[in-house]
Amino acid sequence: MTPSLINWTFSCIDSNSAQVEPPNDLREAVSQIKELPPLPGIASRIMKLASDPLADAKKLTEIVELDPLLATQVIRWASSSLYGYKGKISSVQDAINRVLGYQFVFDLVLGLSALSPLKSPSEGVIGTRSFWTHALASTHLMSALNNKLPIKDRFEPQTIFAVALMHNIGFPLLGDQFRNEFNILSKLAQANPSLSLHKLEKFAFGVDHCELGSWLLRTWNMPAAVIDVVYHHHNPNYRGNNYQLNLLTYLSDALLASINIGNVHGKTDCEQVFKELNINPLDDTALLEELENKLDSIKSMVEICMNAE
Repeated sequence: MTPSLINWTFSCIDSNSAQVEPPNDLREAVSQIKELPPLPGIASRIMKLASDPLADAKKLTEIVELDPLLATQVIRWASSSLYGYKGKISSVQDAINRVLGYQFVFDLVLGLSALSPLKSPSEGVIGTRSFWTHALASTHLMSALNNKLPIKDRFEPQTIFAVALMHNIGFPLLGDQFRNEFNILSKLAQANPSLSLHKLEKFAFGVDHCELGSWLLRTWNMPAAVIDVVYHHHNPNYRGNNYQLNLLTYLSDALLASINIGNVHGKTDCEQVFKELNINPLDDTALLEELENKLDSIKSMVEICMNAE
């Protein structure tokens, strides 16, 4: 670790001062990157399928089966104990029709294939194993929270899944493009677990995973709602486009942090977020207990995702 970071005063991280200059400023290096990893071919095909009015399980299967490894991951996913299917799953189409459903497989394959070009370290607080654990736990908790919203305010399941999966994609991008800084941030986070990781990276480098992730997803022409949340999900005061979806993501992250999945938010005002979303805060204990009962299965799913990298 560089001397400037060793001697850095961490008390500034939780201050509101905008005057502190980052000891390792990444902003210029980021601005000089000429191109980002392109959206892989499978992911591009999946995105095009979204606009096909005749899209069905057969067409989705044909795309997935272009990548045998990806097809294997989908079949293993459908066969996992998390979904409790007792029969034998022998094909992608079986996985879609009998267990997972079209939209779930669509989103899953998009996520797995989109993340495949990002070669980031697997271990550590911000490694890909932690990324996938948080992402998959988020898909379950955000879906459960979404179902607690008034019916008229609920989001489409595919939007929830995409946001849950992608909102921290800036961490794999950091590891892919800036390995040294990724390792520094990982060590800083491990040594200072009580500090907000979001503030830590901002003060250390001048940029954060929210900015990096939204930049990548804009390059990939991902839906605006997903990009908005990727950029703003640490800010419960954001009131621009898709702010309710952003609040739901913020709430999910804060609840996950309370059971040691993901990093602390710092000072959170979940009571106000519950109120704005019109969700009963008494529901959170039951939702978290339900999620904790699924953690072993989720961790098994994480290993499937890791094998797809």
